[in-house]
Amino acid sequence: MYNKITLLGNAQDAGRPQIGCTEECCEDARKDPNLVRNPVSLGLHGEEFGIVETTKSLANQLGMVNNPDLSEIWLTHAHLGHIEGLGQLGKEALNSKNIKLRCSESIVDYIMKHPIWKKLVVRGNITFAKYFSDNVIPVKVPHRAKDFDTHALLFKGKNNNLLFLPDHDSWEETLEFVGYDNPKDWFISLNVDIVLLDGTFWNADELKNRAQARVPHPPVSETIDLLEERKEGEPRVVFIHLNHTNPLHYPSSEEYQKVENMGWEIGYEGMEFDL
Repeated sequence: MYNKITLLGNAQDAGRPQIGCTEECCEDARKDPNLVRNPVSLGLHGEEFGIVETTKSLANQLGMVNNPDLSEIWLTHAHLGHIEGLGQLGKEALNSKNIKLRCSESIVDYIMKHPIWKKLVVRGNITFAKYFSDNVIPVKVPHRAKDFDTHALLFKGKNNNLLFLPDHDSWEETLEFVGYDNPKDWFISLNVDIVLLDGTFWNADELKNRAQARVPHPPVSETIDLLEERKEGEPRVVFIHLNHTNPLHYPSSEEYQKVENMGWEIGYEGMEFDL
C-alpha cells in the first residue's frame, strides 16, 4: 500500500536537453545543470518502494529518494523512454533479483519477444506480477497501440486519489473511449483529487522539423480550453511529460503564467503528493 508519490521527472521520454537539438531550449539546459530535466517517472513510497516507468535516468531518479531498495516497477506502456531503464537492472549494472514488473499482458508479450528485455526475465532480474494491487488500478487509454496497449494508473489512498496519465493521443479519442464529454467529468467520475496529466506540447506549431501527426498528444492549450478555470473543489491538474520545446519549462513564460492563472499547475521534479 503506497501512501506518498514523488515526481522524479517531468520531461518527455528523451529528457532535456535532447539529443540533436541545438535550439535555445536545450542549449540553455546544457549551460545550466539546474535546467536539466529527467523523463517522467514516479517514486512510490510505502512499506516498500516502487517506481512508475524505468527511464534512461533511473540511477539519478532513485538517487533523488536516497536509493531505496526497489521492490516493483509499474509501466503505463512500452515506448522506449518509459522502459529503457530496465537495462539498468541487468548484470552489467544492478543485477537485481526478482523485482516485480507490473504491466499489461500485451507488454509482457512485447518484453518476451525482445532479445534484451527477455534476458532480464530469464536471468531472474525481473519477474512478472499482476497488473493491479490494493491501491493501484490501471485505466486503459488510446495511445499508438500498434505493438502494445497503454494505461493510465489510478492510485487510491486514504486521503487522496491520484490519476497518472502521461500519454494519450487526443481528447477526442480518449473521451469517446471512456464515454465522457469533457476531461473534468471523466476525472470526477474516477473520484480523483489529483491528475498528473500529459502536457507534452503547448500547441500544434511547436515541432518545426517533424509532422505533429507522427507524435500525437493533446496540446496543453487545447486541454486548458476544455478544462476552463479551476473551481473550488475540483481536482488539481498538474501538467507533466513536457517536451524539451515546451515553453512551460520556463516559469517566466506567458504560457506558464496562463496555466497558473487558470488554477492549474506545472509539475516539477521532487514534487510530492500524499495519498
